[in-house]
Amino acid sequence: MRVAIAFVLFAAAGSSFAQQPQVRSKLILPNDVWVGQRLVLVVELLAPGVFSGTAAFDLPDPPGIMLLPPSERPVLSSEQISGVSYTVQRHEVLIFPQRAGEVRVPAFTVRFGFKRSPLDQDAIAASVKTEPVQFVAKAPRGAEKLGGLISARDLRVVESWKPEPGNAKAGDAFTRTVIYNALDVPAMAFPPFPTRPIDGLGIYSKPPEVLDHSDRGTLSGERRETITYVCQRPGHFVIPAARLTWFDLDSQQLRTIDFPARALEVAVNQALAATASQSATNTFERTITSWLVLPLIVAILVGAGIKWRTRLMHALRALVAPLRPVHLQPLNPRVGPKSHGRAQDSF
Repeated sequence: MRVAIAFVLFAAAGSSFAQQPQVRSKLILPNDVWVGQRLVLVVELLAPGVFSGTAAFDLPDPPGIMLLPPSERPVLSSEQISGVSYTVQRHEVLIFPQRAGEVRVPAFTVRFGFKRSPLDQDAIAASVKTEPVQFVAKAPRGAEKLGGLISARDLRVVESWKPEPGNAKAGDAFTRTVIYNALDVPAMAFPPFPTRPIDGLGIYSKPPEVLDHSDRGTLSGERRETITYVCQRPGHFVIPAARLTWFDLDSQQLRTIDFPARALEVAVNQALAATASQSATNTFERTITSWLVLPLIVAILVGAGIKWRTRLMHALRALVAPLRPVHLQPLNPRVGPKSHGRAQDSF
């Protein structure tokens, strides 16, 4: 009898566990994992019923790894577990190792809502946690000291100038546009284009435009950089060269993209010189005028101060007058010793 009761309780506990939300995760690894290469962590959410709302991924931020949440709609399916019907959502979390060696992705929480029956009014809040995963990433030979290496297939970079650098005048501006594009690389993984201060040139960078395209598991990232160089004075200026090194996953080789140096011969801008001269003249005239007007203003203020000070003294006197003590004449003066009349008694 006791054995039968224990079996029933165990079965009830197993059934209760089977009706709880669950999660499964699996890391898809190629034969070799390279620094900067995209990896996919498949996360399957299982709800005993139907999902309600959108799942939220609380991704960690471990050092040496970049994690990106799912960007596409999940793939839906159904599954029977211990006689319980589950709805399954398949998500893909992207992992980009940023350094060589052993890499560990810690466990993270996924939150979602579900209904045991589609006709239920209120959704049940669920919270599940994945298992940690780890792998080993390799750095290509010659890239050990490179930071932020990109490993991709068919990386493309397009550079354009408007107008083309060359002869110019002070005040002219040149706009440089650099566009990165590659498969399996998110836009935020591309490095910012390097700029350094150049005496005599104003350098202004717009916030980068980042755009990710995702279609049936294929990711394509694009980053657009816009930099404007303004000639501040005449002279000879050189915008230094730059180089981007990336790893080609198809050929298993490091490749480079070079941005050549650009020279600017900036001449005097007569229009700006005339404007500057006129501005200096106007500034001198305003200075002289201010020095002439200032004594007059001071004299007016001093005269006004004397006048108002006199008025103020009169006003104060009128205000204080009622407060001064008043000496009244006695109503019953004393009679002197040589009075010729009869003395009167005082009351």
